Amino acid sequence: MKKLILTTAFISFVAMSVFSQTQNEIDKPENQSEDKNVKHTLNIDLVKRSITVEEGYKKTNITVVKKDDQRYKSRNFRGHLAGFGIGYNNVLTDFWSKSLKPGEEYFDINSSSKAWSIMFPSVDVEITKHFGIVSAIGITLNNYHFNGNNNITKGVHGVILPLYPDQGIVYKKSKLHTGYINIPVMLELQIPTTNRKTINLSGGIVGAVKLWSKSKIVWDDGRKHKEKRNSDFNLNVLRWGTTARVGYGHFQVYGTTYFTPMFEKGKGPELYPFEAGVVFNWRR
Repeated sequence: MKKLILTTAFISFVAMSVFSQTQNEIDKPENQSEDKNVKHTLNIDLVKRSITVEEGYKKTNITVVKKDDQRYKSRNFRGHLAGFGIGYNNVLTDFWSKSLKPGEEYFDINSSSKAWSIMFPSVDVEITKHFGIVSAIGITLNNYHFNGNNNITKGVHGVILPLYPDQGIVYKKSKLHTGYINIPVMLELQIPTTNRKTINLSGGIVGAVKLWSKSKIVWDDGRKHKEKRNSDFNLNVLRWGTTARVGYGHFQVYGTTYFTPMFEKGKGPELYPFEAGVVFNWRR
Protein backbone atom coordinates (compact mmCIF):
# COMPACT_ATOMS: atom_id res chain seq x y z
CA MET A 1 0.00 0.00 0.00
CA LYS A 2 2.83 2.34 0.87
CA LYS A 3 4.54 1.65 -2.47
CA LEU A 4 1.29 2.36 -4.33
CA ILE A 5 0.90 5.72 -2.61
CA LEU A 6 4.53 6.72 -3.38
CA THR A 7 4.18 5.63 -7.01
CA THR A 8 0.96 7.60 -7.44
CA ALA A 9 2.52 10.72 -5.88
CA PHE A 10 5.58 10.51 -8.18
CA ILE A 11 3.46 10.13 -11.30
CA SER A 12 1.30 13.11 -10.24
CA PHE A 13 4.41 15.28 -9.65
CA VAL A 14 5.84 14.44 -13.07
CA ALA A 15 2.50 15.08 -14.78
CA MET A 16 2.14 18.47 -13.09
CA SER A 17 5.67 19.44 -14.12
CA VAL A 18 5.03 18.53 -17.74
CA PHE A 19 1.69 20.36 -17.76
CA SER A 20 3.24 23.49 -16.23
CA GLN A 21 6.06 23.57 -18.81
CA THR A 22 3.61 23.08 -21.66
CA GLN A 23 1.38 25.89 -20.35
CA ASN A 24 4.36 28.26 -20.13
CA GLU A 25 5.21 27.55 -23.75
CA ILE A 26 1.61 28.25 -24.76
CA ASP A 27 1.42 31.49 -22.75
CA LYS A 28 4.83 32.77 -23.92
CA PRO A 29 4.37 35.92 -26.09
CA GLU A 30 5.50 35.75 -29.69
CA ASN A 31 7.99 38.55 -29.14
CA GLN A 32 9.83 36.35 -26.65
CA SER A 33 10.43 33.64 -29.24
CA GLU A 34 13.89 32.17 -29.14
CA ASP A 35 14.12 32.42 -32.91
CA LYS A 36 17.12 34.71 -33.31
CA ASN A 37 16.00 35.71 -36.82
CA VAL A 38 12.78 37.38 -35.61
CA LYS A 39 13.31 41.19 -35.31
CA HIS A 40 11.22 44.18 -34.33
CA THR A 41 11.95 47.40 -36.29
CA LEU A 42 11.43 51.07 -35.40
CA ASN A 43 11.96 53.78 -38.05
CA ILE A 44 12.51 57.45 -37.07
CA ASP A 45 12.42 59.99 -39.94
CA LEU A 46 14.28 63.29 -39.33
CA VAL A 47 14.93 66.23 -41.67
CA LYS A 48 18.39 65.20 -42.86
CA ARG A 49 18.73 61.69 -41.41
CA SER A 50 16.70 58.55 -40.79
CA ILE A 51 17.25 56.23 -37.82
CA THR A 52 16.38 52.51 -37.84
CA VAL A 53 16.30 50.45 -34.59
CA GLU A 54 16.23 46.64 -35.04
CA GLU A 55 15.70 44.55 -31.90
CA GLY A 56 16.56 40.84 -31.99
CA TYR A 57 16.67 38.08 -29.32
CA LYS A 58 20.11 38.94 -27.99
CA LYS A 59 21.16 42.06 -29.92
CA THR A 60 19.81 45.52 -30.86
CA ASN A 61 21.13 47.32 -33.95
CA ILE A 62 20.80 51.08 -34.49
CA THR A 63 21.47 52.42 -38.01
CA VAL A 64 21.71 56.14 -38.87
CA VAL A 65 21.50 57.00 -42.58
CA LYS A 66 22.07 60.49 -44.06
CA LYS A 67 19.43 61.32 -46.65
CA ASP A 68 20.66 61.79 -50.20
CA ASP A 69 20.46 64.96 -52.29
CA GLN A 70 17.36 63.82 -54.10
CA ARG A 71 15.21 64.49 -51.03
CA TYR A 72 16.67 67.98 -50.77
CA LYS A 73 15.90 68.68 -54.41
CA SER A 74 12.32 67.57 -54.00
CA ARG A 75 11.48 70.33 -51.51
CA ASN A 76 8.74 72.83 -52.30
CA PHE A 77 9.37 76.17 -54.01
CA ARG A 78 11.37 78.59 -51.87
CA GLY A 79 12.19 82.09 -53.09
CA HIS A 80 15.54 83.95 -53.03
CA LEU A 81 14.35 87.39 -51.90
CA ALA A 82 15.43 87.59 -48.27
CA GLY A 83 18.98 88.78 -47.62
CA PHE A 84 21.42 91.69 -47.39
CA GLY A 85 22.24 93.99 -50.31
CA ILE A 86 24.67 96.75 -51.14
CA GLY A 87 24.70 98.80 -54.32
CA TYR A 88 25.28 102.07 -56.13
CA ASN A 89 22.44 104.61 -56.28
CA ASN A 90 21.92 107.71 -58.37
CA VAL A 91 19.16 109.55 -60.26
CA LEU A 92 17.91 109.63 -63.85
CA THR A 93 16.54 112.69 -65.60
CA ASP A 94 14.94 110.80 -68.47
CA PHE A 95 14.70 107.23 -69.73
CA TRP A 96 18.21 105.85 -68.95
CA SER A 97 19.72 109.35 -69.01
CA LYS A 98 21.74 111.01 -66.23
CA SER A 99 22.21 114.35 -67.99
CA LEU A 100 21.00 117.09 -65.67
CA LYS A 101 19.00 119.99 -67.04
CA PRO A 102 20.44 123.52 -66.91
CA GLY A 103 20.04 124.92 -63.42
CA GLU A 104 19.96 121.45 -61.82
CA GLU A 105 23.70 120.81 -61.87
CA TYR A 106 23.76 121.07 -58.06
CA PHE A 107 22.16 117.59 -57.97
CA ASP A 108 25.19 115.94 -59.54
CA ILE A 109 25.65 112.73 -57.50
CA ASN A 110 29.04 111.16 -56.80
CA SER A 111 29.72 107.55 -57.86
CA SER A 112 30.57 106.65 -54.24
CA SER A 113 26.89 106.98 -53.31
CA LYS A 114 25.62 103.70 -51.90
CA ALA A 115 22.36 101.97 -51.10
CA TRP A 116 22.10 99.47 -48.27
CA SER A 117 19.18 97.08 -47.96
CA ILE A 118 17.90 94.18 -45.94
CA MET A 119 14.95 91.97 -46.88
CA PHE A 120 13.26 89.89 -44.21
CA PRO A 121 12.04 86.26 -44.77
CA SER A 122 9.75 86.10 -47.78
CA VAL A 123 6.28 84.78 -48.46
CA ASP A 124 6.52 82.16 -51.22
CA VAL A 125 3.60 81.09 -53.41
CA GLU A 126 4.40 77.96 -55.40
CA ILE A 127 3.14 77.69 -58.99
CA THR A 128 5.47 74.80 -59.83
CA LYS A 129 8.39 73.33 -57.89
CA HIS A 130 10.80 75.76 -59.61
CA PHE A 131 8.54 78.73 -60.35
CA GLY A 132 6.47 80.95 -58.10
CA ILE A 133 5.65 84.33 -56.58
CA VAL A 134 7.80 85.85 -53.83
CA SER A 135 7.19 88.89 -51.67
CA ALA A 136 8.74 90.36 -48.53
CA ILE A 137 9.17 93.50 -46.45
CA GLY A 138 12.53 95.22 -46.34
CA ILE A 139 14.33 98.47 -45.55
CA THR A 140 16.53 100.45 -47.96
CA LEU A 141 18.92 103.23 -46.95
CA ASN A 142 20.00 105.61 -49.74
CA ASN A 143 23.00 107.92 -49.51
CA TYR A 144 23.37 110.58 -52.22
CA HIS A 145 26.78 112.30 -52.05
CA PHE A 146 26.88 115.61 -53.91
CA ASN A 147 29.78 116.24 -56.28
CA GLY A 148 29.49 120.03 -56.04
CA ASN A 149 30.29 122.23 -53.08
CA ASN A 150 26.64 122.33 -52.05
CA ASN A 151 23.70 120.59 -50.41
CA ILE A 152 19.96 121.24 -50.79
CA THR A 153 17.39 123.24 -48.88
CA LYS A 154 13.81 124.53 -49.14
CA GLY A 155 13.50 128.04 -50.55
CA VAL A 156 11.09 130.78 -49.55
CA HIS A 157 8.23 129.18 -51.47
CA GLY A 158 9.06 125.67 -50.31
CA VAL A 159 10.82 124.73 -53.56
CA ILE A 160 14.08 122.77 -53.39
CA LEU A 161 17.13 124.95 -54.09
CA PRO A 162 20.90 124.43 -53.79
CA LEU A 163 22.52 125.31 -50.45
CA TYR A 164 26.02 126.80 -50.81
CA PRO A 165 28.54 127.43 -48.00
CA ASP A 166 29.91 130.80 -46.98
CA GLN A 167 32.74 132.16 -49.08
CA GLY A 168 36.03 130.37 -48.51
CA ILE A 169 34.44 127.20 -47.07
CA VAL A 170 34.65 123.90 -48.88
CA TYR A 171 32.40 121.05 -47.83
CA LYS A 172 34.42 117.92 -47.08
CA LYS A 173 31.25 115.82 -47.07
CA SER A 174 27.78 116.71 -48.27
CA LYS A 175 24.99 114.20 -48.71
CA LEU A 176 21.26 113.51 -48.63
CA HIS A 177 20.21 110.42 -46.69
CA THR A 178 16.81 108.67 -47.00
CA GLY A 179 15.20 105.56 -45.54
CA TYR A 180 12.33 103.58 -47.09
CA ILE A 181 10.27 100.48 -46.33
CA ASN A 182 10.11 98.37 -49.49
CA ILE A 183 7.58 95.70 -50.48
CA PRO A 184 8.53 93.90 -53.73
CA VAL A 185 6.28 91.36 -55.46
CA MET A 186 8.21 89.23 -57.95
CA LEU A 187 7.99 86.18 -60.18
CA GLU A 188 10.95 83.85 -59.71
CA LEU A 189 12.23 81.06 -61.97
CA GLN A 190 14.75 78.56 -60.60
CA ILE A 191 17.03 76.35 -62.71
CA PRO A 192 18.42 73.45 -60.61
CA THR A 193 22.09 72.49 -60.88
CA THR A 194 23.93 69.31 -59.94
CA ASN A 195 25.36 70.66 -56.66
CA ARG A 196 22.06 71.46 -54.90
CA LYS A 197 22.20 75.17 -55.85
CA THR A 198 19.96 76.96 -58.34
CA ILE A 199 20.30 79.63 -60.99
CA ASN A 200 17.49 82.01 -60.11
CA LEU A 201 15.94 84.78 -62.20
CA SER A 202 13.26 87.10 -60.87
CA GLY A 203 11.50 90.32 -61.73
CA GLY A 204 8.50 92.35 -60.67
CA ILE A 205 7.31 95.56 -59.08
CA VAL A 206 8.28 97.26 -55.84
CA GLY A 207 6.43 99.80 -53.71
CA ALA A 208 8.05 101.92 -51.01
CA VAL A 209 7.09 104.22 -48.13
CA LYS A 210 9.48 106.90 -46.87
CA LEU A 211 10.52 106.63 -43.23
CA TRP A 212 12.86 109.62 -42.95
CA SER A 213 15.09 112.03 -44.84
CA LYS A 214 17.95 114.18 -43.63
CA SER A 215 21.08 115.95 -44.85
CA LYS A 216 24.62 115.95 -43.50
CA ILE A 217 27.38 118.48 -44.11
CA VAL A 218 30.97 118.38 -42.84
CA TRP A 219 33.49 121.21 -43.29
CA ASP A 220 36.67 122.53 -41.72
CA ASP A 221 37.55 126.20 -41.19
CA GLY A 222 40.32 125.63 -38.69
CA ARG A 223 38.12 123.38 -36.62
CA LYS A 224 35.79 120.62 -37.73
CA HIS A 225 32.07 121.35 -38.16
CA LYS A 226 29.26 118.89 -38.68
CA GLU A 227 25.69 119.87 -39.46
CA LYS A 228 22.67 117.54 -39.72
CA ARG A 229 19.21 118.68 -40.73
CA ASN A 230 16.02 116.62 -40.63
CA SER A 231 13.48 117.66 -43.25
CA ASP A 232 11.00 116.11 -45.67
CA PHE A 233 12.84 117.95 -48.52
CA ASN A 234 9.61 117.67 -50.57
CA LEU A 235 10.42 114.01 -51.24
CA ASN A 236 7.49 111.85 -52.31
CA VAL A 237 6.33 109.72 -49.40
CA LEU A 238 5.22 106.89 -51.72
CA ARG A 239 7.10 105.56 -54.73
CA TRP A 240 6.95 102.55 -57.01
CA GLY A 241 9.12 100.98 -59.67
CA THR A 242 10.41 97.77 -61.19
CA THR A 243 13.12 95.47 -59.89
CA ALA A 244 14.97 92.43 -61.25
CA ARG A 245 17.52 89.91 -59.99
CA VAL A 246 19.69 87.16 -61.42
CA GLY A 247 21.82 84.93 -59.24
CA TYR A 248 23.40 81.63 -58.39
CA GLY A 249 23.14 80.07 -54.94
CA HIS A 250 23.53 82.70 -52.22
CA PHE A 251 24.75 85.45 -54.61
CA GLN A 252 22.62 87.75 -56.80
CA VAL A 253 22.95 90.88 -58.92
CA TYR A 254 20.01 93.29 -58.80
CA GLY A 255 18.71 96.48 -60.38
CA THR A 256 15.80 98.75 -59.38
CA THR A 257 14.35 101.78 -61.15
CA TYR A 258 11.61 103.98 -59.70
CA PHE A 259 8.99 105.58 -61.95
CA THR A 260 7.78 107.93 -59.22
CA PRO A 261 9.72 111.23 -59.28
CA MET A 262 12.02 111.76 -56.33
CA PHE A 263 10.40 115.11 -55.42
CA GLU A 264 6.80 116.24 -55.33
CA LYS A 265 5.65 117.76 -58.61
CA GLY A 266 6.69 121.40 -58.96
CA LYS A 267 8.65 121.37 -55.68
CA GLY A 268 11.98 120.04 -56.90
CA PRO A 269 13.87 118.85 -59.96
CA GLU A 270 12.27 115.98 -61.91
CA LEU A 271 14.57 113.11 -61.01
CA TYR A 272 14.02 109.35 -60.84
CA PRO A 273 16.05 107.24 -58.38
CA PHE A 274 17.70 103.97 -59.40
CA GLU A 275 19.93 101.35 -57.75
CA ALA A 276 22.21 98.54 -58.92
CA GLY A 277 24.24 96.16 -56.81
CA VAL A 278 24.65 92.73 -55.28
CA VAL A 279 22.62 90.70 -52.78
CA PHE A 280 23.71 87.94 -50.42
CA ASN A 281 20.54 85.97 -49.85
CA TRP A 282 19.73 83.39 -47.18
CA ARG A 283 18.76 80.55 -49.51
CA ARG A 284 20.72 78.77 -52.17
